[in-house]
Amino acid sequence: MRFRKNTLVWAVILSMAGSVLLPASCVKAYAAQNMTEPANSLNTESDIYLASSPVVMDVTYGYDGAAKSGRYVPIQISLANQEQKAFEGTLRIQAMESDYEIYDYDYPLTLSAGENLEKTLDIPAGRGEILYVKLFDGNGTELVRKRLRINVSREVAELYVGILSDSPDSLNYLNGVGVNYSSVRTKTFNLTADTMPDKAVGMDLLDVLLITDYDTRKLSDSQTDAVWEWVRGGGTLLIGTGGRANDTLAAFREEIVETAFPAPDVRSVDMGVEYATDGPGDSFINLTCADISLKGGTEVLANDEFPVLTSTPKGKGLVGVAAYDFVDISDFCETQRSYVDKLLTALLGEDKLNNLSSYLYYGNSSKYWSVQSILNTGNVDKLPNMPLYVIVILGYIILVGPGLYLLLKKQERRRFYRTGAVVLSLTFAAVIYLMGVGTRFKNTFFTYATILDTSEKSIDEYTYINIRTPYNKPYAVSLDPGYDLLPITRSYYYDMTPVPKFTGTEESKVRVEYGLNETKISAQNVVAFTPKYFSLVKKSPNTEHQGLTGNVTLFDGQISGTVTNRYSFPVEKVGVMMFGQMIVIDELGPGETMSLDGLKVINYPLNSSYLIAERVTGGYQYEKPDIEDENYMLALSRANILGFYLDTYASVYSPEARIVAFSREQSDSKFLAKGDFDTYGMTMFTSALDISTKKNGYTYRSALMKAPHVVSGQYYAASNSVYGMDPTVLEYSLGNDIEVESLTFEKISDEFLEGEKNNGLTLFSGSLYFYNHDTGIYDLMDTGKSVYAADELEPYLSPGNTMTIKYIFDNNTDYSWVTLPMLTVLGKDK
Repeated sequence: MRFRKNTLVWAVILSMAGSVLLPASCVKAYAAQNMTEPANSLNTESDIYLASSPVVMDVTYGYDGAAKSGRYVPIQISLANQEQKAFEGTLRIQAMESDYEIYDYDYPLTLSAGENLEKTLDIPAGRGEILYVKLFDGNGTELVRKRLRINVSREVAELYVGILSDSPDSLNYLNGVGVNYSSVRTKTFNLTADTMPDKAVGMDLLDVLLITDYDTRKLSDSQTDAVWEWVRGGGTLLIGTGGRANDTLAAFREEIVETAFPAPDVRSVDMGVEYATDGPGDSFINLTCADISLKGGTEVLANDEFPVLTSTPKGKGLVGVAAYDFVDISDFCETQRSYVDKLLTALLGEDKLNNLSSYLYYGNSSKYWSVQSILNTGNVDKLPNMPLYVIVILGYIILVGPGLYLLLKKQERRRFYRTGAVVLSLTFAAVIYLMGVGTRFKNTFFTYATILDTSEKSIDEYTYINIRTPYNKPYAVSLDPGYDLLPITRSYYYDMTPVPKFTGTEESKVRVEYGLNETKISAQNVVAFTPKYFSLVKKSPNTEHQGLTGNVTLFDGQISGTVTNRYSFPVEKVGVMMFGQMIVIDELGPGETMSLDGLKVINYPLNSSYLIAERVTGGYQYEKPDIEDENYMLALSRANILGFYLDTYASVYSPEARIVAFSREQSDSKFLAKGDFDTYGMTMFTSALDISTKKNGYTYRSALMKAPHVVSGQYYAASNSVYGMDPTVLEYSLGNDIEVESLTFEKISDEFLEGEKNNGLTLFSGSLYFYNHDTGIYDLMDTGKSVYAADELEPYLSPGNTMTIKYIFDNNTDYSWVTLPMLTVLGKDK
């Protein structure tokens, strides 16, 4: 009995083991039969051959396997056709966007017999954690699948620094440094002329490009153009000079260097008193330095006698030029790594570094909401005539009710009432249907916003589109293949939605197919009227020399010069903007040149982009929305796109003036390759204008070109505003290259304070104090005084031409942000 019991127990155990092991062994055998795992799986978690493939594929990505979500990621693909016949198929890269939808990017592939091909594709990374690269044959059979797990930091935001240098090993000290209280960590990548991208989209991963100890003549024209386009889009170019100043500046000199500079020489550079060990002199090191003067440049770091680091804005980006070669300070920085933190924080500013930190969690969702705001208007012609509908419906109710009944009763034909009611219902249903023909969408339709930025040589087009369909069915559209395309999606981080598993077998929601003659976007599982946002960017030569041109002088509060419309059509609502001041022109005819002398100058509030946009476009004239007013809707659309442009692309303190304009004569749907689709949108024209702020040995400029140092209180540099509850002390840098002649407090023009549409703008009113360096106390100043001469400023200026000002708002119970006056300085050049 006991033997039988033991036998039964062992039988059960063996049966259970067999039920578990047998399927596992079968699966393993099946996998061994149908899949092959190559040995070279660098940067991949799995390389799966799903069928017999004549092509061997290897994939790497990003910079040294690093990438960021929401940006373009370079994918390097190596393909080898091992058969003696041609291969035709498709390369597909599959990514999960930040809204958790799957996007496919398809590229046609042709390989001749025995051909080896190296291909680099710039792909929107979506969430940036996992990508799948797939190879299909001409019949649509999947041959190879590679799963890439991308190295994306989720613990701390990273500042990606690309390095172009002949001595990259001497710059290792730049890697892994905590910046801005360690909220951001640097990560460096070495580049060469061969690996340097020739399109701005290929540099999208980088935050900073450092060029030092390098001859930039090695770069091609397309690579140099790509750098400038990347900078204008928000990148930071940092150039080290020193003994090789002529080499490192060669490709960029014309754009940024103001005057010829003397030969570099050895100077004693103070790296900072915090690095002194035995005494103040320990912080000085001898370095070969070049004295470079930049167009519109401001000092970021300086010695008493010369600037160590100077910067100048370009679009939304920045160019910084150091007096020394970064290779020469390697020994110092190897032991004093915090100097890298000091330099990058001073150059980039806390706002930009904080944005990098927030990008770690929210990706490009902020852009999603901004784009939504410019694409949420539509064609008012599609709106129904509501009064007419009310009249028709009331008429139907009256006729089908008492009207028909009384008529038939009078004719003693009440037995026909039901038939008459049915006939009337069908008749009015047909009338309602016919009335809605003009308001009904019959096919996929677009709303768009286009910004055309022209220069003498090129036209940069930035188009944002919203694709929608009126039906719950798939659709496909064909776009011009000349555009770089990027989906714009919202992040579900806000909703705390769990991230779904991404296995590579899911059906895509959106597929982008790149062809020679079209870029095809197709969407599946579509819900009617669900928006799909995309960014389209294209650069083309300005062969017809179109655009808005001119020369502007801004000096001592006065604007002079001329602007010319070189388009073949008239433009209207023209705004010329610079340093917080602007001129508005109603219209410029084709080929017309207008003088700016004597035109009214308006001081606008910094970073209040929508108020500025309404002032230029005329939207401020409408106190209440009126969607039935065509002119109101036109002004609204123009204000939306201009406000978006000022927030996204323009810099308040650019050394260039910026002109913007609109036209009623513009061609729709240039982004479409084919297809008859309804399109509605707006095009804005813009150009940079040369601006001069010098006259007879004097310089006039904004004291805000370098953000003031916050001694105490809360200050937001982008809008030049302080928190009303707290006293605020700011230290302004007026520039060590001039002898200050006067300081002016420019107040916001009254136009922005009139009416109810001032967007809650609160101007500073209260007590103003200057710090007196002779007495060591703050002196109360007259807030009604706007201009201070040199003799009045003498006790308040430091030897380095800095000035410390205390602001105390008179309504300290106000929790709002208060806009300060804009400071401008006039000085004699040293």
